Amino acid sequence: MPAVYSKICTADKTRIFQAYTRGEDYIQLARQIGIKRTTAYQIVRKALDHDGTVAFPRGGLRSVKMSQEMLETVIAIVSDPPDYTLTMINQELRVRLPGAPHVTPSTISNVLKGQLITMKKLEDVPAERNSERTKAQRRDFATWLLQNAQRYNFIYIDEAGINIWTKRTRGRARQGDRAVRIVQGRRGQNLTMTFAVNVLNGLVYHELHQGGMTAERFNQFLLETSLQCNPGQEVCFIFDNARAHGRAAEANLPSQFEIQYLPPYSPFLNICENAFALWKQALKTRLAEVRHDLLDQPFNERMATLAQLAEQETAVVTPNAMAAAFKGMQAYMPRCFDMENILM
Repeated sequence: MPAVYSKICTADKTRIFQAYTRGEDYIQLARQIGIKRTTAYQIVRKALDHDGTVAFPRGGLRSVKMSQEMLETVIAIVSDPPDYTLTMINQELRVRLPGAPHVTPSTISNVLKGQLITMKKLEDVPAERNSERTKAQRRDFATWLLQNAQRYNFIYIDEAGINIWTKRTRGRARQGDRAVRIVQGRRGQNLTMTFAVNVLNGLVYHELHQGGMTAERFNQFLLETSLQCNPGQEVCFIFDNARAHGRAAEANLPSQFEIQYLPPYSPFLNICENAFALWKQALKTRLAEVRHDLLDQPFNERMATLAQLAEQETAVVTPNAMAAAFKGMQAYMPRCFDMENILM
């Protein structure tokens, strides 16, 4: 619809069309009120095409307001699956609410922004992560932990790999540019650090060795950790169900030691994860300072230096840090009791 036609008030359009229907000279009337002859023709033609209507809504579909029902339906659509395009959301909206007015994808985009729903990196979550079985196991573990809090000294165990290229995963760049870092094609040989931590002592025991974790190494680590504990104290080792941990019952631990497996997909229930986060953060900072010099060293010296730095940075795993981690872990307990979905 031309802008000139839209700017003419409805009263003038009505006068012109009524003059036409009475057989009067509507062109002369249009000239008197300052409307061009071609515009007068257009007013009459459009009125005849629309059963005498001379006023039309402006802006087409953009003037359509989304009802509360449409808004709730759009939110439900993007909840599952979250990878729908705006066009796909619009098509699904029309399927679910066939009687609702049509809206444009840009309207849906604005509505989603108003609900603080934005585009972000899409992550794949295993179907089993929040299955009913997994949530029931979390509930059972939380119940067991609460019932045995006064009985056991809980020691949490886990391992993590490092190499010379262990580095920060986030960086800065100008808006619109990628944060790029040039690295060597090979990572080098891995070292595996194993931690045993608790709230009272922080880092109870640790070991660093080349290569990955095996069942034999893990069982030996449990025995070595047991030697660091008070002889008369009941202790429970808590760790995840990684393959190398599957034969922990064969470790021949003293009678006052028990083992307890964490529920699957539940790293938030292991304070060892927090210990590794602190340790790796400190190690990444040190490696960034010396990596260039390390590359000039022979392989054996390079690995020895890496091991030395890894040992030095274990000092960040303090009792205060582990007490804070345990407090953070406890915040998940009510959600475990309620069998809520937890995404981590």
